[in-house]
Amino acid sequence: MLKPELSEHHISAEYGQTPSDLRTTLANKLGVSPNRIRLFVKRPDGSEYDITHTSESVGSLVQKYGSIWYATIEEPYGSSLLLEAISTFREHYLSSEYLKKHFHPLAEDPGLGIHARLLCKKPQYCANNRPYDVFILPSVGYPNTEPLIFVSPKVWHKCCFYTLNEEYFRTKALEFPELAPSLEKVAEMVSMSVNACVMHLESWDYIRQSENPLEVVALALCTDVGLCHSTGA
Repeated sequence: MLKPELSEHHISAEYGQTPSDLRTTLANKLGVSPNRIRLFVKRPDGSEYDITHTSESVGSLVQKYGSIWYATIEEPYGSSLLLEAISTFREHYLSSEYLKKHFHPLAEDPGLGIHARLLCKKPQYCANNRPYDVFILPSVGYPNTEPLIFVSPKVWHKCCFYTLNEEYFRTKALEFPELAPSLEKVAEMVSMSVNACVMHLESWDYIRQSENPLEVVALALCTDVGLCHSTGA
């Protein structure tokens, strides 16, 4: 199972299982809701075939298309749990001296999202010493699901959905008024820079068990991805 870009997960399945079963397995590994995961395969001609909701068995699909499948993770918006997630996000930010020092609220309420300008320390993922805008916003299921991490410009091998532009964030601000102040700010900053991408941390299932997973995410951006403050930490 390959997840953009090039992240790889090995999943065992029985012949009679369905893509729905695999979505549940993958969701447990990634710490996200199965409803956020879409699965697709590539046909011999290179075109993509969405198998997310097909009732056809895994064995039959493998016979047709092979055993390498692809997954995308959709945004976790649209739930009544968002206000609770904002409250928890706010609590985690305010209880962390590290976050308060290195990340700044996008709006008056830090529960709506935070921002930092970080430098690249791992040239295999990003341009050396180039500044990157990192925006972290609460996801609906936070802290059970990872927060939304947007990076502008994109980093290599760690991002997907590369073309998130000003219009995208302004549209989201209209759709989700709870997060509108922070999404409007992201739109403003992206318009002065380049498109943003979405980052997913493969270690989220482990990170979410931390006392303050938001702080651990900020630290992991440096250790795992190479997006660090000028001191390298």
